[in-house]
Amino acid sequence: MTVLNSNLTTAWTPEDYGKLVDITVAAKAVPFQAGTLVETGSQTIRFPVLQADPATGWYAENSTITLTDPDTDEVVVTPKKVAGLTQVSNEALNDSNPAVANQIGQGLARDIARKIDAAFFANTTTNGPSGLLSVSYSVVDTGAAYTNLDAFHAAKKEAQDAGAELTHFVLAPDVALALAQAKTGTGSNQGLLDNVGDGVTLAGVPVIVSVAVAAGEAWGLDKSQIMTVRRTGTQVVTSGDAAFASDAVQIRATSRVGFGLINPAGIVRLYNAA
Repeated sequence: MTVLNSNLTTAWTPEDYGKLVDITVAAKAVPFQAGTLVETGSQTIRFPVLQADPATGWYAENSTITLTDPDTDEVVVTPKKVAGLTQVSNEALNDSNPAVANQIGQGLARDIARKIDAAFFANTTTNGPSGLLSVSYSVVDTGAAYTNLDAFHAAKKEAQDAGAELTHFVLAPDVALALAQAKTGTGSNQGLLDNVGDGVTLAGVPVIVSVAVAAGEAWGLDKSQIMTVRRTGTQVVTSGDAAFASDAVQIRATSRVGFGLINPAGIVRLYNAA
């Protein structure tokens, strides 16, 4: 839909300027926080994976040492494009305060971050990259409720058994709330934790809270084994050419991103598996 003066909120137009209040959810793309950012200018990037070390052994002096090979594999990542386009009349651009083009461009960029998060926690996304649900991850059954940190300690062990060291837990908002409301014992009003949110640690592991995680679920991730491949950063471009006949400007935002999940078994999904 084209943005016109008629469908702009009053505070954006000349009748009465007010302080802009941006109520759009702030962009916090999880793969960039809980993964290792890899920039590329190529269509595809390959990550070599060492699955098993070459074997060693004890040998007598002056005896032949047996040749052994490492077990190797590769993960191939092709970044996919996420994009948005909107149109703003020149009247709206000239009359608005602050500049509507900048605000809409930032809004497009934030929604790109949300789309990246959604794809990251999904299985497969049409025209987009495959996410965490597409691989053979490890599972910790949390049961029906989060009343203590046992599941998070279990997740750390599952990851270690698979050759990973968890660097982040990513929680759904309802899980963060449940943990924040958990008590130290039956009949006690003392909270188990003072707060559960971004930057807090659970079982010694930093926490991120994301609306992209399914309700009741959490993920344990090893940053060194999650490759977030970005071919181009988020680019916001304006042009009046295509909308010349409409006396308008079009605003386009694009980004190309893919995920390399190097060690699927080291990714831990925490949820009620019953």
